[in-house]
Amino acid sequence: MKKSKAPPTQRKTRASRSSAGDSIVVAKSGGKASQTETAVDLIRSKIIDLSLAPGTKLDEPLLVKKFKLGRTPAREAINRLVAEGLASIFPNRGGTFVRGLDVAEIGEVLMAYQLVETVLAQLLRFDDPGLVSDLERIQARYVGQVRAKSFLGITSVNEEFHLRMHRSIGNGFFYEFALSTHRHVRRLLVLLYKMETREKDLLETELKINLAEHEGIIDAIRRSDRIALNGVLPEHARQAQTRLQKILSRNLPPLSVGQLADATK
Repeated sequence: MKKSKAPPTQRKTRASRSSAGDSIVVAKSGGKASQTETAVDLIRSKIIDLSLAPGTKLDEPLLVKKFKLGRTPAREAINRLVAEGLASIFPNRGGTFVRGLDVAEIGEVLMAYQLVETVLAQLLRFDDPGLVSDLERIQARYVGQVRAKSFLGITSVNEEFHLRMHRSIGNGFFYEFALSTHRHVRRLLVLLYKMETREKDLLETELKINLAEHEGIIDAIRRSDRIALNGVLPEHARQAQTRLQKILSRNLPPLSVGQLADATK
Protein backbone atom coordinates (compact mmCIF):
# COMPACT_ATOMS: atom_id res chain seq x y z
CA MET A 1 0.00 0.00 0.00
CA LYS A 2 1.34 3.40 -0.94
CA LYS A 3 1.78 5.92 1.81
CA SER A 4 -0.30 9.07 1.40
CA LYS A 5 1.67 12.20 0.79
CA ALA A 6 2.10 14.53 3.72
CA PRO A 7 0.41 17.90 3.29
CA PRO A 8 2.82 20.47 1.92
CA THR A 9 4.41 22.86 4.39
CA GLN A 10 3.74 25.66 1.97
CA ARG A 11 2.97 26.16 -1.68
CA LYS A 12 5.86 27.24 -3.85
CA THR A 13 5.49 30.58 -5.54
CA ARG A 14 5.98 30.15 -9.25
CA ALA A 15 5.29 33.66 -10.37
CA SER A 16 5.20 37.21 -9.19
CA ARG A 17 2.96 40.11 -10.04
CA SER A 18 4.41 42.92 -12.06
CA SER A 19 4.27 46.51 -10.92
CA ALA A 20 1.31 46.99 -13.27
CA GLY A 21 -0.96 45.26 -10.77
CA ASP A 22 -3.17 42.60 -12.33
CA SER A 23 -0.72 41.45 -15.00
CA ILE A 24 1.56 38.58 -14.04
CA VAL A 25 5.08 37.46 -14.80
CA VAL A 26 5.51 33.73 -15.38
CA ALA A 27 8.66 31.99 -14.19
CA LYS A 28 10.94 30.93 -17.05
CA SER A 29 10.94 27.25 -16.14
CA GLY A 30 7.21 26.99 -15.54
CA GLY A 31 5.70 26.53 -18.98
CA LYS A 32 2.00 25.75 -19.29
CA ALA A 33 1.65 24.32 -15.78
CA SER A 34 3.26 27.40 -14.28
CA GLN A 35 0.94 29.72 -16.21
CA THR A 36 -2.09 27.82 -14.94
CA GLU A 37 -0.88 27.84 -11.34
CA THR A 38 -0.16 31.54 -11.57
CA ALA A 39 -3.59 32.22 -13.03
CA VAL A 40 -5.29 30.19 -10.30
CA ASP A 41 -3.35 31.95 -7.54
CA LEU A 42 -4.14 35.37 -8.96
CA ILE A 43 -7.85 34.81 -9.53
CA ARG A 44 -8.25 33.01 -6.19
CA SER A 45 -6.75 36.04 -4.45
CA LYS A 46 -9.15 38.35 -6.30
CA ILE A 47 -12.10 36.20 -5.20
CA ILE A 48 -10.91 36.06 -1.60
CA ASP A 49 -10.30 39.81 -1.29
CA LEU A 50 -13.68 40.44 -3.00
CA SER A 51 -12.15 42.33 -5.92
CA LEU A 52 -14.11 39.74 -7.87
CA ALA A 53 -17.38 40.11 -5.97
CA PRO A 54 -19.73 37.19 -5.25
CA GLY A 55 -21.84 36.50 -8.33
CA THR A 56 -19.34 37.94 -10.82
CA LYS A 57 -19.29 36.01 -14.07
CA LEU A 58 -15.98 34.29 -14.78
CA ASP A 59 -15.26 33.71 -18.43
CA GLU A 60 -12.21 33.55 -20.66
CA PRO A 61 -12.69 37.01 -22.25
CA LEU A 62 -12.80 38.66 -18.78
CA LEU A 63 -9.67 36.90 -17.57
CA VAL A 64 -7.80 37.45 -20.84
CA LYS A 65 -8.67 41.16 -20.96
CA LYS A 66 -8.55 42.11 -17.28
CA PHE A 67 -5.76 39.87 -16.01
CA LYS A 68 -3.72 39.49 -19.22
CA LEU A 69 -3.97 35.70 -19.19
CA GLY A 70 -3.69 33.35 -22.12
CA ARG A 71 -6.91 31.59 -23.13
CA THR A 72 -5.73 28.13 -22.08
CA PRO A 73 -4.49 29.18 -18.59
CA ALA A 74 -7.70 31.19 -18.14
CA ARG A 75 -9.90 28.22 -19.04
CA GLU A 76 -7.92 25.82 -16.84
CA ALA A 77 -7.94 28.31 -13.96
CA ILE A 78 -11.73 28.51 -14.11
CA ASN A 79 -11.95 24.71 -13.96
CA ARG A 80 -9.64 24.61 -10.94
CA LEU A 81 -11.60 27.29 -9.07
CA VAL A 82 -14.82 25.36 -9.71
CA ALA A 83 -13.14 22.25 -8.27
CA GLU A 84 -12.08 24.27 -5.21
CA GLY A 85 -15.63 25.49 -4.71
CA LEU A 86 -14.79 29.17 -5.18
CA ALA A 87 -16.76 29.30 -8.44
CA SER A 88 -19.94 27.58 -9.58
CA ILE A 89 -21.26 26.58 -13.00
CA PHE A 90 -24.83 27.62 -13.78
CA PRO A 91 -25.75 26.39 -17.30
CA ASN A 92 -29.16 28.08 -17.11
CA ARG A 93 -27.42 31.42 -16.47
CA GLY A 94 -24.94 30.84 -19.25
CA GLY A 95 -21.62 30.34 -17.50
CA THR A 96 -19.45 30.20 -14.41
CA PHE A 97 -19.80 32.64 -11.53
CA VAL A 98 -17.90 33.51 -8.36
CA ARG A 99 -19.50 31.62 -5.50
CA GLY A 100 -22.16 33.54 -3.60
CA LEU A 101 -21.73 34.83 -0.07
CA ASP A 102 -25.29 35.13 1.20
CA VAL A 103 -26.65 34.34 4.67
CA ALA A 104 -27.00 30.61 3.98
CA GLU A 105 -23.46 30.40 2.56
CA ILE A 106 -22.00 32.28 5.53
CA GLY A 107 -23.79 29.93 7.91
CA GLU A 108 -22.26 26.90 6.22
CA VAL A 109 -18.78 28.43 6.28
CA LEU A 110 -19.08 29.25 9.99
CA MET A 111 -20.24 25.72 10.79
CA ALA A 112 -17.37 24.12 8.87
CA TYR A 113 -14.88 26.51 10.47
CA GLN A 114 -15.97 25.66 14.00
CA LEU A 115 -15.92 21.95 13.16
CA VAL A 116 -12.36 21.87 11.82
CA GLU A 117 -11.00 23.96 14.70
CA THR A 118 -12.80 21.89 17.34
CA VAL A 119 -11.35 18.69 15.88
CA LEU A 120 -7.96 20.38 15.62
CA ALA A 121 -8.03 21.20 19.33
CA GLN A 122 -8.70 17.54 20.11
CA LEU A 123 -6.18 15.95 17.74
CA LEU A 124 -3.28 18.41 17.48
CA ARG A 125 0.01 16.69 18.33
CA PHE A 126 1.99 18.58 20.94
CA ASP A 127 5.07 16.50 20.09
CA ASP A 128 5.23 17.79 16.51
CA PRO A 129 8.86 18.99 16.16
CA GLY A 130 9.15 22.70 15.56
CA LEU A 131 5.43 23.39 15.89
CA VAL A 132 5.73 26.14 18.50
CA SER A 133 8.69 27.85 16.82
CA ASP A 134 6.91 27.71 13.44
CA LEU A 135 3.78 29.28 14.93
CA GLU A 136 5.83 32.01 16.58
CA ARG A 137 7.47 32.88 13.26
CA ILE A 138 4.12 32.91 11.47
CA GLN A 139 2.62 35.04 14.24
CA ALA A 140 5.41 37.61 13.81
CA ARG A 141 4.45 37.96 10.14
CA TYR A 142 0.78 38.09 11.11
CA VAL A 143 1.51 41.07 13.34
CA GLY A 144 3.17 42.79 10.38
CA GLN A 145 0.14 42.24 8.16
CA VAL A 146 -2.17 43.53 10.89
CA ARG A 147 -0.11 46.70 11.20
CA ALA A 148 -0.25 47.15 7.42
CA LYS A 149 -4.05 46.62 7.45
CA SER A 150 -3.64 44.28 4.48
CA PHE A 151 -6.78 42.15 4.63
CA LEU A 152 -5.55 39.73 1.99
CA GLY A 153 -2.22 39.43 3.80
CA ILE A 154 -3.86 39.04 7.22
CA THR A 155 -6.11 36.24 6.04
CA SER A 156 -3.30 34.54 4.11
CA VAL A 157 -0.99 34.39 7.12
CA ASN A 158 -3.90 33.44 9.38
CA GLU A 159 -4.61 30.50 7.07
CA GLU A 160 -0.95 29.49 7.24
CA PHE A 161 -1.06 29.70 11.06
CA HIS A 162 -4.03 27.34 11.29
CA LEU A 163 -2.88 24.92 8.59
CA ARG A 164 0.48 24.52 10.33
CA MET A 165 -1.44 23.19 13.33
CA HIS A 166 -3.62 20.98 11.13
CA ARG A 167 -0.51 19.51 9.55
CA SER A 168 0.55 18.17 12.95
CA ILE A 169 -2.43 15.78 12.95
CA GLY A 170 -0.93 13.83 10.04
CA ASN A 171 -4.25 13.07 8.29
CA GLY A 172 -4.14 14.10 4.65
CA PHE A 173 -7.89 13.83 4.11
CA PHE A 174 -8.72 16.07 7.05
CA TYR A 175 -5.99 18.50 6.05
CA GLU A 176 -7.58 18.94 2.61
CA PHE A 177 -10.94 19.62 4.27
CA ALA A 178 -9.31 22.19 6.56
CA LEU A 179 -7.54 23.82 3.58
CA SER A 180 -10.80 24.12 1.64
CA THR A 181 -12.62 25.47 4.69
CA HIS A 182 -10.00 28.12 5.40
CA ARG A 183 -10.10 29.39 1.81
CA HIS A 184 -13.80 30.10 2.25
CA VAL A 185 -13.20 31.52 5.74
CA ARG A 186 -10.69 33.96 4.26
CA ARG A 187 -13.34 35.47 2.01
CA LEU A 188 -15.75 35.82 4.93
CA LEU A 189 -13.05 37.44 7.08
CA VAL A 190 -12.23 39.97 4.36
CA LEU A 191 -15.93 40.85 4.22
CA LEU A 192 -16.00 41.30 8.01
CA TYR A 193 -12.88 43.49 7.98
CA LYS A 194 -14.32 45.71 5.25
CA MET A 195 -17.58 46.09 7.14
CA GLU A 196 -15.73 46.86 10.37
CA THR A 197 -13.77 49.69 8.76
CA ARG A 198 -17.00 51.68 8.53
CA GLU A 199 -17.29 52.15 12.29
CA LYS A 200 -14.63 53.93 14.32
CA ASP A 201 -12.35 51.74 16.43
CA LEU A 202 -14.29 48.54 15.65
CA LEU A 203 -11.65 47.15 13.29
CA GLU A 204 -8.81 47.92 15.72
CA THR A 205 -10.66 46.17 18.54
CA GLU A 206 -11.26 43.01 16.52
CA LEU A 207 -7.67 42.87 15.27
CA LYS A 208 -6.39 43.11 18.84
CA ILE A 209 -8.71 40.27 19.88
CA ASN A 210 -7.40 38.08 17.05
CA LEU A 211 -3.79 38.79 17.97
CA ALA A 212 -4.43 37.93 21.61
CA GLU A 213 -6.23 34.71 20.71
CA HIS A 214 -3.33 33.61 18.51
CA GLU A 215 -0.96 34.20 21.42
CA GLY A 216 -3.28 32.18 23.67
CA ILE A 217 -3.24 29.31 21.18
CA ILE A 218 0.56 29.30 21.01
CA ASP A 219 0.80 29.44 24.80
CA ALA A 220 -1.55 26.45 25.22
CA ILE A 221 0.51 24.43 22.73
CA ARG A 222 3.76 25.49 24.37
CA ARG A 223 2.44 24.14 27.68
CA SER A 224 0.90 21.04 26.06
CA ASP A 225 -2.36 22.04 27.72
CA ARG A 226 -5.16 20.15 25.98
CA ILE A 227 -7.87 21.59 28.21
CA ALA A 228 -6.82 25.16 27.42
CA LEU A 229 -6.55 24.38 23.71
CA ASN A 230 -10.03 22.83 23.70
CA GLY A 231 -11.26 26.17 25.01
CA VAL A 232 -9.30 28.70 23.01
CA LEU A 233 -9.36 27.18 19.49
CA PRO A 234 -13.16 26.67 19.17
CA GLU A 235 -13.70 30.08 20.75
CA HIS A 236 -11.32 31.62 18.23
CA ALA A 237 -13.41 30.09 15.41
CA ARG A 238 -16.65 31.32 17.03
CA GLN A 239 -15.21 34.84 17.02
CA ALA A 240 -16.09 35.18 13.33
CA GLN A 241 -19.75 34.56 14.15
CA THR A 242 -19.57 36.95 17.10
CA ARG A 243 -18.12 39.66 14.87
CA LEU A 244 -20.86 39.18 12.29
CA GLN A 245 -23.56 39.39 14.97
CA LYS A 246 -21.96 42.54 16.35
CA ILE A 247 -21.96 44.16 12.91
CA LEU A 248 -25.58 43.20 12.26
CA SER A 249 -26.67 44.53 15.66
CA ARG A 250 -25.33 47.96 14.73
CA ASN A 251 -27.60 48.15 11.68
CA LEU A 252 -24.82 49.11 9.28
CA PRO A 253 -26.04 49.34 5.66
CA PRO A 254 -25.02 46.40 3.45
CA LEU A 255 -21.95 46.73 1.29
CA SER A 256 -22.66 47.33 -2.38
CA VAL A 257 -20.89 45.36 -5.11
CA GLY A 258 -18.81 48.46 -5.81
CA GLN A 259 -17.73 48.69 -2.18
CA LEU A 260 -16.87 45.00 -2.11
CA ALA A 261 -14.63 45.45 -5.14
CA ASP A 262 -12.97 48.54 -3.67
CA ALA A 263 -9.58 47.28 -2.50
CA THR A 264 -8.80 48.18 1.09
CA LYS A 265 -5.06 47.98 1.62
